[in-house]
Amino acid sequence: MESLSLCASDRNDSLLTASSEGGRVGEVKRVTKGTQVYATGDTHIDDHHTNEDVARAIGTTILQALGDRKGINRFGDFSAPLDEALVHVSLDLSGRPHLSYDLCIPTERVGSYDTQLVEHFFRSLVNTSGMTLHIRQLSGKNSHHIIEATFKVFARALRQATEYDHRRRGSIPSSKGLLSRS
Repeated sequence: MESLSLCASDRNDSLLTASSEGGRVGEVKRVTKGTQVYATGDTHIDDHHTNEDVARAIGTTILQALGDRKGINRFGDFSAPLDEALVHVSLDLSGRPHLSYDLCIPTERVGSYDTQLVEHFFRSLVNTSGMTLHIRQLSGKNSHHIIEATFKVFARALRQATEYDHRRRGSIPSSKGLLSRS
């Protein structure tokens, strides 16, 4: 069985796992430490469609879970090292999709995973969820560490952005009073 796993976790962080057997998403379900996506499809060809579909499923889940975005922080910003790799993520749950991606992954593959799919994953997620996302690699030479740090830092920044801010008193975090897809 071929599979694709994209993980972002640590003992104090929510677990974001995208596991698939192919190119079409079968279900998205909530588990105790995060979200798991199960997919079936055409990994015998390549992981491109699986990667894209998993990102879209997660993006759609984020979009639906945010609703009108009342009371959330809206912005998330986090940096973290993983050995020699240091990655920074800044995001805005604005409803306006944009990806600024600056990773230099030195190898074409990590195991059987095509490292070009990291950018495609985040582009698909951004376009589906409507978030503005900036990803910057500040240092690192090991492809595995760069990718793992990216997903971990993304999960932490997303958690920060979606946390409820009691000071907002349930208001929408926008001077326009509205955050939606444009």
